[in-house]
Amino acid sequence: MEKATILVVDDTPENIDILIGILGDDYKVKVAIDGPRALALVAKSRPDLILLDVMMPGMNGYEVCKLLKQDPLTSHIPIIFVTALSESSDEAQGFALGAVDYITKPVSAPVVKARVKTHLALYDQKRLLEQQVKIRTHELEETRFEIIRRLGRAAEYKDNETGLHVVRMSHYARILAIKLGLPSTFCDLIFNAAPMHDIGKIGTPDAVLKKPGKLDAEEWRIMQQHAAIGAEIIGEHSVRYCRWPVVSP
Repeated sequence: MEKATILVVDDTPENIDILIGILGDDYKVKVAIDGPRALALVAKSRPDLILLDVMMPGMNGYEVCKLLKQDPLTSHIPIIFVTALSESSDEAQGFALGAVDYITKPVSAPVVKARVKTHLALYDQKRLLEQQVKIRTHELEETRFEIIRRLGRAAEYKDNETGLHVVRMSHYARILAIKLGLPSTFCDLIFNAAPMHDIGKIGTPDAVLKKPGKLDAEEWRIMQQHAAIGAEIIGEHSVRYCRWPVVSP
């Protein structure tokens, strides 16, 4: 099993040597002697956990933590402050910035090992849960889209023209959304939801829907009701495919 990577950030070589001595046998330890170097290392290769000193020249540890937490690519990395600052206000500031723990110097080897092991385990568990949620969410999305597509296809049994019409309308709707500069997620949403637009034709009498000639006034009134029937079939609920917000370009 590959060792987890720990980044130690401290401007004092002796402190770095102590932490390497404590963690070096169990983890792959990288070091940075100041904030800018730490940020550069993280940008190049993200560690599994960061041990971060607070009092450093130029950019202190609080500033480094703030920058890391502001970046979506690094905000998830657990940060443990390791510092001589022992006031409760200092600890509170560290937690407020997003750190997961706070260790005061001089450090205790058993404490450092225990805290690092605990937070790495929590981090691994969090990543596993997030991956499982992503997989399950994708499965649910696919299931919903399949139901929507089948609802659209159901109208084909009432109207021979509807099948290809549903496909065309889906593509036209997405093209128009893209041209309007709408977000890509909305463009995909409207593409997948568009097949439901004619679902109300299921409730239109065959004599009207399949009439070969021109519809009279009453038949046209009945045909127009398919939009209201479709709205009743789809219903009103929180699922985003069945909400039609007004989106400004």
